[in-house]
Amino acid sequence: DWIIWMPDRRSSASNPFSLLFVLSDFYTATVYTKGAEVIRMYQTLLTPEGFRKGMDLYFERHDGQAVTCDDFLAAMADANGKDLSQFALWYSTNGTPTVTYDYSQNDGKFSLTLSQSSNSEKPLLIPVSIGLLDKETGKEVLPTTVLELTQETQTFEFDV
Repeated sequence: DWIIWMPDRRSSASNPFSLLFVLSDFYTATVYTKGAEVIRMYQTLLTPEGFRKGMDLYFERHDGQAVTCDDFLAAMADANGKDLSQFALWYSTNGTPTVTYDYSQNDGKFSLTLSQSSNSEKPLLIPVSIGLLDKETGKEVLPTTVLELTQETQTFEFDV
C-alpha cells in the first residue's frame, strides 16, 4: 500500500484530486462527490452541447487508455476553444469554497457582487447560474445565465 497525507476530510468534497491515494481510499464518497461536482461545473461552464463535444473528443483521444484529470480538462478546453487553466485549480485544491453575495438595484440596473474564499492561493473559476424574477408578478426579468466568478470579488451588472 501507498501511504499518503490527506489534509482535510471535514467536507465530502475536501480532497484535492492530484494526490496519490492508498488503494482503499481511491473509491471513497469524497472522490465521487467532488468528482461529480467538478463534472457538473464543466457542463455548466461549457453548456450541455459543449460538454458533449468535449466528451466526444476525450473518447476519441483516450478510449481504452489510462488517463489523467489533465487529459480530461484538455479535451474539454480544446473541443470548446476555451482556456480552462484557472479551472484546473479545482484538481489541486482541497475543501469546498464559500461564495457570498450582495446585491443592489438602482435606476434600471441590478448589481450582484460575488466573493469567494477557498484553500487555494489563487481564485478558483466558479460557474454561478442566476436568473431574475419580478417579485410581484413572478415573470422572468433576466433569463438564467452563467456567470464566471474568476476573482476573489467580482461585480456583475444587468439592465432590468
